[in-house]
Amino acid sequence: MLGVGQKLPEFKVIGVKPGFNEHEEAGVSAFEPITGESFEGKWKVIFFYPKDFTFVCPTEIAEFAKLGKDFADRDTVVLGGSTDNEFVKLAWRRDHADLSKLPIWQ
Repeated sequence: MLGVGQKLPEFKVIGVKPGFNEHEEAGVSAFEPITGESFEGKWKVIFFYPKDFTFVCPTEIAEFAKLGKDFADRDTVVLGGSTDNEFVKLAWRRDHADLSKLPIWQ
């Protein structure tokens, strides 16, 4: 496990941007590559969960979302990830009311 101030190993994943429920909205894609260099100069809170569409995970993710302004005020970006791809994450947002227009990266 990495601690505060430790550098992430190199990685690249396709993330779902905050606030999106569709693949494209107003001509803007919901997807964007995320690497260890993304969000330069910001603190990162990264959490993982086993799979999308599980019954427990949405409540914890929604709690992170409720604290979105507090994280932003502290120059912190919240990133959540699972073993599922970006298309499943977007479908989960559409399917679960607590995750609709989720204001964090997945």
